[in-house]
Amino acid sequence: MEKQRKKEIITEYKQKKSTGGVYRIYNKETGKGFIKGDENLEAVENRLLFSQKINSAFTIVMAREWAEYGPDCFAMEILEETKIGDEESPRAFKDRLKKLEEKWKERYTPEQLY
Repeated sequence: MEKQRKKEIITEYKQKKSTGGVYRIYNKETGKGFIKGDENLEAVENRLLFSQKINSAFTIVMAREWAEYGPDCFAMEILEETKIGDEESPRAFKDRLKKLEEKWKERYTPEQLY
């Protein structure tokens, strides 16, 4: 690949805005879930798929149920998607995602969450 094209590809990658948002990873048997905001939902989904492939609990808080029900019993649900604003700093974006996460957690009872 020519050097100029490599530079273009790298620049495009760096400028690409990933989709962030709030997601829930839940046990399909019990309905109990884990809600979190993240800057890159695609990366979270890949991490879940990898965790399932190697049979390693996605988080410590769901390890007991992961061992009991198995990795295929867990799924990811995207609750809300958002992108970083043009003038928004990465820190402000993380803060906004944290607020969205808290908003979504309020919709569930403590028994429904890890």
